[in-house]
Amino acid sequence: MSYGFEKKAVDAVQLPPQSRETVTPRPAMGQVLQAAAELGFVSREAATRRRPGPRRTEAQDKITVTGPKRVLDRLKAFCDTTGEASYCAAIERLLDMAEQGGK
Repeated sequence: MSYGFEKKAVDAVQLPPQSRETVTPRPAMGQVLQAAAELGFVSREAATRRRPGPRRTEAQDKITVTGPKRVLDRLKAFCDTTGEASYCAAIERLLDMAEQGGK
């Protein structure tokens, strides 16, 4: 029984001979990043994240808040200007202020 391996291929594909030319070396990563910046490419690196809060000393819970972007941006700006480490700390501070009559 023959599976066609004994026969010589009549119409075999002829590959071109390999070139012996030297390959151009790759540019340095700094040059690549500079060229990308000049062309307007945006980095795909992850955005900076807020540092984690302190070690948990009490029971934790989780909520998901959906709201107008302007309101959530205000909360983020509040965290940035007051130096709060987490949204939870900022919310707690706002709640404390509300309990004291907004002082």
